[in-house]
Formats: sequence, structure tokens, C-alpha cells
Amino acid sequence: MSSKKSKDELNFWNKLMQSKYFELVGLVCLIIVYSIIVQSNSGKFLSLGNMGNILKEIVVYGILSCVLAFPVLNGTFDLSIESTCALGGTLCGLLVTDGLYGLKTGLGAAIIISVLLCCIVGIVNGIIVSRTKIDPFIVTLGTQTAVRGIVYIVSDNTAVTQLPSEFKNLSVGTVFGVSVSVWILILVFVGMALVLGKTSYGRKIYATGGNYQAAYNSGVNVKRVRFSTYVIAAGLSALAGILSTARVGSATPNAASGYATIAISACAIGGVSLSGGKGLTIGVFLGALMMGMITNGMNLMFIGSNWQLVVRGALMIIAVFYAQWFNKISNKAIARKK
Repeated sequence: MSSKKSKDELNFWNKLMQSKYFELVGLVCLIIVYSIIVQSNSGKFLSLGNMGNILKEIVVYGILSCVLAFPVLNGTFDLSIESTCALGGTLCGLLVTDGLYGLKTGLGAAIIISVLLCCIVGIVNGIIVSRTKIDPFIVTLGTQTAVRGIVYIVSDNTAVTQLPSEFKNLSVGTVFGVSVSVWILILVFVGMALVLGKTSYGRKIYATGGNYQAAYNSGVNVKRVRFSTYVIAAGLSALAGILSTARVGSATPNAASGYATIAISACAIGGVSLSGGKGLTIGVFLGALMMGMITNGMNLMFIGSNWQLVVRGALMIIAVFYAQWFNKISNKAIARKK
């Protein structure tokens, strides 16, 4: 009886180690340990109210983490997401207040117009990256700077204020007791999971990022796939900017500065390979959640912002180390099975 039980346990662990989710075990353990430490010091870290606050805090860079994952999984990169995020919030804010060069609309139309206009940034990035040999890092670094300049021009170097209440309700409004912005965050992650995990398009993204030449030889239109990820990234960046504006109550020209770094950290912590072709939606979500938990937990423990940066960087290295370590164990288990 005990022999059968030990054999079942061995089979369970072998299946677990061969699972694509196995490398997330280290991150989950890190989240649990960190939660226990902060809870023991603050006493309210794991309360439902505080968990809701963390989710609201990660809405913007959680969506930006999704945004970045699309081109990264495809083997490229996009640094322009934070500037596009600021542009989306500014355009939407202007459209519902003073007007954008004479055009003034309701909130629904403003959101659609802002997202479509920001998609132009993605089109520019996509064309250059997919049609030339210029490094995506350089291309998007250039568009990041250019788009930030456009934000300052469009806003006339001033914050867009006096937003209507329906705009602010995107953040403060609730559905079934949960913030509207959190529901949008959940929908974005669910949509990302479905696209990447259940569609042929998602498989093409992974294939192109994993081996560009092999994907091309197998008949994948690699240029079109690469182009499309930048358009998706720009559109979702605009949505993140609109939600950021709703939360702050104004659209400032320097909004989302530094958020690309946080998105990169969330993807790296979540197990997304920066060389492309590997990563899971749940990993990106857990990475973004970990980034929010770090900030929130340290605020509860009254740790200064400077030390928060030190700890955030250290935890990112630890999380990536654990991801690589668990991935190595998983690869060995798969090799033994073969």
C-alpha cells in the first residue's frame, strides 16, 4: 500500500516538473514568503480591503506588462509603451474637456478615438521593425522620445484637469463591489490568455519569437505577426493611459514615466523570456502582482522609497534566478521522460 502511495507521489512530482507552469513555483513561493513577512509586521497586508488596493494600484502597469509581453514573446521589444500610455490619457482627457483641436466628444467616443490614434504609433513601430533591420530597442527608444514630445505639444505643456465624473468613475466606480478599472485589468489578462493560449495567432507569436527562420519556413507570415503585436501594444497602452488619467483625476504630460521599466520587471519576474518565444499570461499577472505587493507592503512597513527601489531590484534578480532554476529542473525531467 505504501509502495503504491510513494509511486503515485513520484508520478505526481514528475508530472508537475514537466508542466509548463512549474517554473512559476519559485515566484509563487516568493509571493507567499513576502506576504507572511509583511503580514506579521503590519497585520493588515492580507486583508480584503488591502488586496483590493493592490489590484487598483497595479491596473496601469499590469496592463502595460501585458502590452510589453506581446512584442517580447514575438522576439522584439517596445520601449514606447509609456509615452503611448501618456498620449492616450491626454487625448482622451482633451476630447471630453476642452476639445482636441476643436473636436469634443462624449467619453465612449473619446476612448475609441484615443485608442485608434495611438494605434498609429504601433503602426509606425511595426512597419519599421518588420520591414527593416533596425534594432527594435533603438526604434522604440526613438518613438518613445518622439511620442513624449507629441504629448507635450498636444497638451500645451499643461495638465488636463476638470474631467467629468463619468471619466473618474472608470477608477472610483464599482461593479459587484470591485473597481471598474480592476474588471478591465482582469478582462485584458483573460483576453491575453485566450489569444496566446487558444488561437493560431497566439501560436504564431510564440513560434516567431522562438525561432524566426523556422516560423518563416513553416509558412508563418512573420512580418505581419510582428507588425500586429506593435499595433496591439499601442492600443492597450492607450487604454492603460485612460485608466491612469481616471485614477489621478488629470492627464499630465509626464504621466507613466518609468512604467516601461516596471513592465519589463513584471515580465521578467513572471518568467517571460526576453529573447522571445516563452512565457505565460499567469506569469505576467503574478509578476505585476508582485511589483504591486512590494510597493504596498513596504509602505505599510514605513520603508522609504529609496530602499523600495533596492528591494524591488533584488527581488527581481531572485525571482528570475528561481525561474531559471525551476526551468532547468523541468527540462531535466522532460529529458528523462524521453
